Amino acid sequence: MSVAFDSDVDLTVEVAFDNNPFDDSLTFTDISSFVRQFNTKRGRANELGQFVGGTASLLLSNADNRFNPNNESSPFYDSANSITKIQPLKPVKISATYDSVNYPIFFGFLDTIPVSFPALGSDSVVQFNCVDSFKILNSQTLSSAGWRLGRGGFSEIGISTVLGYEDSQELSSARVSRLLDQVQFPSSLRDIQTGTLQVQSQATSNSDILSAIRQCETAENAQFFIGKDGKAVFRNRDYRISNTKAITVQASFSNDGSNLPYADIVTSFDIHEVRNVYQWTRTGGTTQFVSDSNSVLRYRPVASVESTINVSDSDVLSLIEQKIAETSLPIVRIDSLKVNPRQNTDIWEKALGLEFGDRISVKIVNPDSSSYTDELWIESIQHNVNASSQTWAWNITLSPASSSGWVLGLAQLGVGTRFAYT
Repeated sequence: MSVAFDSDVDLTVEVAFDNNPFDDSLTFTDISSFVRQFNTKRGRANELGQFVGGTASLLLSNADNRFNPNNESSPFYDSANSITKIQPLKPVKISATYDSVNYPIFFGFLDTIPVSFPALGSDSVVQFNCVDSFKILNSQTLSSAGWRLGRGGFSEIGISTVLGYEDSQELSSARVSRLLDQVQFPSSLRDIQTGTLQVQSQATSNSDILSAIRQCETAENAQFFIGKDGKAVFRNRDYRISNTKAITVQASFSNDGSNLPYADIVTSFDIHEVRNVYQWTRTGGTTQFVSDSNSVLRYRPVASVESTINVSDSDVLSLIEQKIAETSLPIVRIDSLKVNPRQNTDIWEKALGLEFGDRISVKIVNPDSSSYTDELWIESIQHNVNASSQTWAWNITLSPASSSGWVLGLAQLGVGTRFAYT
């Protein structure tokens, strides 16, 4: 059953020991009472990168040796088949309940399961290291997901295999859905927004599913990631200028008591995120080129060179014009924010409920009483939770919410805002 982290929040950690990764129905076993601490990490470093696989690490008390895969007396041992149920790729989910609302924190799969014996062997702990579905998508190629007539090791068609993959020119989102179909990714675990651009027929049998999806991500200027609830999420290029959570501030933080408090903040001003020359070429097309001459003069050329599967040169040009509007200038950035949700109970619904691309506002009041406020998008989320010390740190990395644009007389260009794509 769930356990109380404190008087406000209950934690639930569950493993589906009897299920396979993409089973239609999962039966979970609650192991919350054995959890000593956990850490989750999901997202990307900044707005220029692609999302990477999310991870979670659970430290479990193993005093009775129940989580040791070598223990044949464990309640998680399948004696009928002489095998432990504590296996890689067993589904895992972490959630928290605040004010009667349940919030997912992480959904993924067991990866590695090291057992250790600290305190000179007087204690035993097991670490459940978990990964999200990116690992599965990255490990399967288009050819390996197909059906092989009369070949041993392959199941009947429609059970765990599908007919060979073929694609055609289609919307980026349709291609993503087709690729997910190849690995029988559950339809209930998808949040695929309709794309705005078409992609070419470009499948090769040795492409892994994740790389093929990322081609669509690049061709759409989209975002593809695994949500905290396990859903495969694809957002089109217009998401951040049209979605309510992206264009409207969902939470405001400050260090002067006027908004929700934060524990620490990191800012920067450099050219690490500057790209002022774009040279992108679609397969079969002509290289499209845009640059910002003032930025190149000031900071030297910093180029982005890509091959894409777009269907027209004009689509490629449109993408890089959108890109350069967002990346040609260095700006003072609020890179990351560290929050202690226990500092103010109003933080809990934000720390548990916000997701990538949600817009927040951050105000910094300096020791000389001057202040700076910016609006930002969330790019990565970490939870570091220790049950014994009852500490919870929520760490997020951020990028400038540039769709706010630059308005003459209201903001200083190059400080916290840029020209924006519309």
